Amino acid sequence: MSDALGALVVTVVILVVVARFLLAVWTWPALSARVWPWLRMRPWWPVPAERTAEALLHELLTEPEYRQICYTGYLEVTSPSRTGRVYRVPRGPGQVLVLESGRITERLCVQPSVGGLPEADVVLMHKLLIQADEERYLQTANHFPRSVWH
Repeated sequence: MSDALGALVVTVVILVVVARFLLAVWTWPALSARVWPWLRMRPWWPVPAERTAEALLHELLTEPEYRQICYTGYLEVTSPSRTGRVYRVPRGPGQVLVLESGRITERLCVQPSVGGLPEADVVLMHKLLIQADEERYLQTANHFPRSVWH
């Protein structure tokens, strides 16, 4: 009886450790940014809108841009009117970081009025708005000062 109980405790501890490791790896942004786009492109993915949005994102970004968003979890969009300014658009929830000469100066929050859009569409929305009419994008955005730790 005590051998079975000991084996059960060891098994439960091993399962908990493995589950925590998998959760940590799965939520790691660099890995998560690579895995989710790949999954969304599969024909068996259950949400067709996400598959279509991911395909459109892949089509409209250059190969280096798409690789960047898949490896880092964000897309850097160069300002069309301000030299040295880059907008770092996250894939998924989060604020857009504004970098001036490589240093974060502020954070922006711009969200579509309709919720539930695929992440790929939101990334594309930011990129196209910045490139088409940066001034209106900045007027629309909620501005937040840079975080203390940046």
